[in-house]
Amino acid sequence: MRIWRTMIAGLAAVAAASAWHLVNAQQQQNDYWPGRESVKPHVSGDEALTNTYRFWKDEESVRKAKAAGMQSRDVNFKDFRWAEKSFDAQLVVEKGKEVFHQKNSRGESCATCHGNEGAKLVGAYAKMPKYNERLKRVVVAPTQIAACAKDRLGQDWVENTKSNSLLDMYVAWLSDGKPVDVDVTQSAPMREAYDKGKDLFFKRNGQFHFACASCHTPPSTQLFLRGQRPSGFYGDASHYPIWHFPFTLPGDDLEFIFTMQHQIKSCQTLSRMLQGREGSPTMTAIEVFLRASANGYRTSIPTKEYNLETDYLADKK
Repeated sequence: MRIWRTMIAGLAAVAAASAWHLVNAQQQQNDYWPGRESVKPHVSGDEALTNTYRFWKDEESVRKAKAAGMQSRDVNFKDFRWAEKSFDAQLVVEKGKEVFHQKNSRGESCATCHGNEGAKLVGAYAKMPKYNERLKRVVVAPTQIAACAKDRLGQDWVENTKSNSLLDMYVAWLSDGKPVDVDVTQSAPMREAYDKGKDLFFKRNGQFHFACASCHTPPSTQLFLRGQRPSGFYGDASHYPIWHFPFTLPGDDLEFIFTMQHQIKSCQTLSRMLQGREGSPTMTAIEVFLRASANGYRTSIPTKEYNLETDYLADKK
């Protein structure tokens, strides 16, 4: 009898511990990094985040700040993320241009609909992501490219392929200098995507129980973490896609191009989160949030690749 009572007590303890872990896990799953209530869909929101916006709000502000002796981190790392172009990456842009004019068996190319050298797409990338009437959902640029390639050209250029990434870089370059203008206020699908992306950006998950915001909001921003330089999330999306030579993810052959989707997946890997599928509703929502957080900021494509130089570690003050 005593043995049975001991077994029952043991089972009850196990059940209680399991229930505690279940409740704790549920609490963790619904735990958000602080700050999502105060964000807004415009780059000036950084004034309330890192309070450095005045130093990098435009190219002239960056130049003045650097001339005054400010380090890269003092201007939220926007000097190399936005102001400095990459001449090497321009060669990749030219490869994207070749894909844009590549003809299928019927003699058709992207230029057939969008004009020679993408004349009809100038400024279009600055308004992406957007709602696609034909697909009945919000899409990022790589998803739009994949849909057009399949339906118009019969090409299997899905997200995260070399041809898609090269086209993403080229089409983005056609908007170089245009201010980001992602409308998340007028249509219900875009508002919903923005709100979902905001929640996903601030929600803790993964083995480390991090959120995207764990690195890209204070106190982590403007620091040097494992050789990385996390900046505040406002404005950063304006310079994607980037040429990230010599870094890439295992198995990828994308000319070292990091689209916004690819960058999100890379960060998920580094943070021990489950990798999302590029172009999926959740990954799209995160990009909607990030792009809208760059609204009003000038697009800069292609920017200088980062993590190659180490002079930013020197104390120049």
